[in-house]
Amino acid sequence: MEVNRSILLNSINEIVNELVDTSSSSSDNEIESLVFRTNVRPRVKGFVENVNSFSAQEFKKNFRINRNVSDYLTAKYASSSWYTTRSYKGGRQQTPVETQMLAFLWFAANKTTIREVGNLFNMSLSNFYKTFNNVMNFFVKDMAPGVIRFPKDTQEKDVIAKEFENIAGFPNVLGCIDDSFITSGKLKHKTRSSNDNMHDCVSITLQGICDAKLRFLDIFTGVSNKTNDARVLKLSSIGKELPKLCAPRYYLLGNSAYPLREYLLTPFRDNGNLSEAESLYNTKFVKTRVKIENAFGMLKSRFLQLMRLDFQNAESMSKFVTSCCALHNICIEMDDFFEFSTTNDEAGNISAEKEDTREYLPTQLGEIKRNEIKNHFYSSRL
Repeated sequence: MEVNRSILLNSINEIVNELVDTSSSSSDNEIESLVFRTNVRPRVKGFVENVNSFSAQEFKKNFRINRNVSDYLTAKYASSSWYTTRSYKGGRQQTPVETQMLAFLWFAANKTTIREVGNLFNMSLSNFYKTFNNVMNFFVKDMAPGVIRFPKDTQEKDVIAKEFENIAGFPNVLGCIDDSFITSGKLKHKTRSSNDNMHDCVSITLQGICDAKLRFLDIFTGVSNKTNDARVLKLSSIGKELPKLCAPRYYLLGNSAYPLREYLLTPFRDNGNLSEAESLYNTKFVKTRVKIENAFGMLKSRFLQLMRLDFQNAESMSKFVTSCCALHNICIEMDDFFEFSTTNDEAGNISAEKEDTREYLPTQLGEIKRNEIKNHFYSSRL
């Protein structure tokens, strides 16, 4: 009868720990190599100590965030319920809190694998999986609600609107909205075609709303990239709240894939016969709305793991994307900016669904507001 490998390893580990001093107990890799005669990949010793000697430039180059941000996150994580100082069974000590946070940040910032990060930070695969999930839950549950939030009081809205107006003169803009896709391998229990995008890549959608400083005010992720922008907005919780949140005078800027609304303005469609006033409106619109593309560009340039996620389920992918968005906002709040190259995802957007008669009035109200702004720009130019 075949013996379960993990059960056998656990039993042998307990025996070893009873026979030797607990302070020098054998590692999982050493026991596995002795029992199964496997060629275990050696782990790096003292890497965290070497990291502590990095210069500020070296640290930023490797972790893609400043050291003070890492120290801040480590302190917050150490005081959270997700980190425990409890020793493992058999006397092996819990991985230090700094090592746990650095391992997560290294994984997020570099195009690497979980196995490689575990070897680098001297952690077994099971230990790193547990650590990774704890740190990810810390960002999703504890940090994200406080750093990714849509403004609700008038004073905060006025500050954001003024920052947008300083860009190109667009008044009362509360945020810019767009979708970006996060590519991945085939998700567990899902057919490939259900999550393929127009480029034949498996991916999920990240909907983001940002302010003029590139901070995310709201995110929604996890749905297939086959879902068009307008549909994703309807599925998100913010989509139902926008009319109330933007009333009475604020609005978002979105591309032509979104439906025109009083609280969501889009550009005039360029069929080759735009008026001078409409062209001026579109020019100012593009200069302002580019902020959301810049936000996605900075996010993906800083956290290279987002270029392709090899997670097995959409829930884990969504949690990791949310963690990176929270990290993105924290870095901006702490004046830690990152050079990035802009990418235009608009080519991947699918046109909005044809509107039915129920959409007629909201569209008309949107057109009225858009024309008012267009005429304001044109008259102030004369």
